[in-house]
Amino acid sequence: MIALFFGAVVPVAQARVPNDPLYTKQWYLRQIGAEAAWEKTTGSDQVVVAVIDTGVAIDHEDLRENIWTNTREIPGNSVDDDRNGFADDVHGWNFLTKTGDVRPKEDGSTEAGYVHGTLVASLIGARGNNGIGVTGVNWRVKIMPVVALDETGGGSSSDVAEGIRYAVENGAHIINLSLEGYTDSADLSDALAFARSKGVLTVAATGNAPEDPLGIDLDVLRVYPACLSRDPSYGVIAVGGTDTLDQKALYSNYGSCVNVLAPSYDLFGARPVSLTSTSSAARIGYEGDFSGTSLAAPLVAGTAALLKSVHPLWRADELKARIMSTAIPIEGMQLAAYQGKLGQGRIDAALALADVSTSTVATYAVGATVPGRPTRVRISSGTSVLELQPYGATDRRGARAVFSDTDADGSPEIVVVPASGRELTYVVYTLDGRERRRSTIVRDLVNGALITAVTGGVVIADQSGGRAWGVLHDGTATLFRPYGNAYRTGLDLLSVSGAAAFAPRGGGGHLMVTDVKGRRLVSAFPFGTSARGRWSLARLPASPSRPASLVVSGPLGSRVLDVARLGATGWSAITFKDLEAAKPVTSSGRSSGDANLRIYDEWPR
Repeated sequence: MIALFFGAVVPVAQARVPNDPLYTKQWYLRQIGAEAAWEKTTGSDQVVVAVIDTGVAIDHEDLRENIWTNTREIPGNSVDDDRNGFADDVHGWNFLTKTGDVRPKEDGSTEAGYVHGTLVASLIGARGNNGIGVTGVNWRVKIMPVVALDETGGGSSSDVAEGIRYAVENGAHIINLSLEGYTDSADLSDALAFARSKGVLTVAATGNAPEDPLGIDLDVLRVYPACLSRDPSYGVIAVGGTDTLDQKALYSNYGSCVNVLAPSYDLFGARPVSLTSTSSAARIGYEGDFSGTSLAAPLVAGTAALLKSVHPLWRADELKARIMSTAIPIEGMQLAAYQGKLGQGRIDAALALADVSTSTVATYAVGATVPGRPTRVRISSGTSVLELQPYGATDRRGARAVFSDTDADGSPEIVVVPASGRELTYVVYTLDGRERRRSTIVRDLVNGALITAVTGGVVIADQSGGRAWGVLHDGTATLFRPYGNAYRTGLDLLSVSGAAAFAPRGGGGHLMVTDVKGRRLVSAFPFGTSARGRWSLARLPASPSRPASLVVSGPLGSRVLDVARLGATGWSAITFKDLEAAKPVTSSGRSSGDANLRIYDEWPR
């Protein structure tokens, strides 16, 4: 049996500050250094935090802008549009009703069960600085509601385990589990190990012991999933609770399972609006006087989300290590019984983000190894590097990769194709290295593929066979031949202004530009219709003295044209020296400083 835990208590008598009118009641955010942290980041819409709990009021005025939306699902048609096994999971999934309705139900609920999921979600990510209500640790984030506990707060470990798998497979970066059980369930353990293998951090509350004035020693009586924090293979950070004075909250459990502490006493946040309560707070959708380690966990999950917004390549281990290493030790203020059993101390979001420069915009580069070497794809951002093996540890075909927003959510994914060989299998990864899609198009390439990102998806070319495929955001692939069915020789391929530019590797110097479905946009002959030879493409990035330009090169030299004028007259000669100085982009990437690795794309462009 799994249960949530929190309760109501009798009320107790250079930073960035949001304009939310009830922020003054959120003492706990100042306690964890949130105002200083917000000078570095207020969060990101690209970070997804799953709240596996009771229902969440997704239409609450202070939550709705930060609720995750499955953009691949069409609402209300009872069809599993994205083929993930869940029909109409537009804003998450309810594992109790087996529907996409994740809202709390007041009928038959306890007050705790009705409020809990929404309150937890608001602590992580109530919309900040919007002049309404409260703020979460993150002003901007995406909350993925996953209902695994009923309206009384009870549930099964199997539903929680299924919820974890759903969250991971649908893009969550962090999972909040404000729940406890006393049995080490194999289903739950396996699901948590799966989450960690995908880089997902799980934040778990250590539980309350209201009947014991000192709390429970978790070295005597284990609580799960929090006590899986002792094994790094599960990716769990276990959170105990403190009060307003940085003392361990009396009800908070302790022991070697605890990693960190966070405020958990007299917290104020958003709650579902009640239609039956006589309480004015319940009727306006905001309330305080809530306590419990259930509420400490989302403050840690929120801090992890802030970190993820500035370190997108960090996975569970890095996030956990940073939060623990920057916590404030408070053991000297505690009873002797707690010494060595309160983890690293109370979290400090400002210290966790202290090394982040406010002037730095996160940029990414993706590179891949050349044929003949073990096939690896590397995503880098600043000092962080993530290495992927798209075709297994022993593959030596090499790869090419580009950034593309394959799910149209505003955040790029990485699309990989083999640089040599016969089989064309493309693989889509998220920025933090989780595989999103894998699909084989053909097994009869002449020798490897080229790829470029365009509006609506990507275009992949059989670099030695004359074919191309436009792959849409939903994975639909369309075959086309830019130079007609008779042309079976090589192609060069490059993106230009959101379209695909082709040049023939043999024959006439015919520039062709198409959209993602192969529809012709431009047909031009920079060297005239009689020119013959081997041709290639390059793109010159815009500079203060020159607009972005396309270069076609061949046996007659190189010609350049402003990309905004493609198809028009005005092609002019450009020398190799000019090209070298302009650092052109080509289909073969650019040097990484390692002869075995080429850089193929950067984001933002």
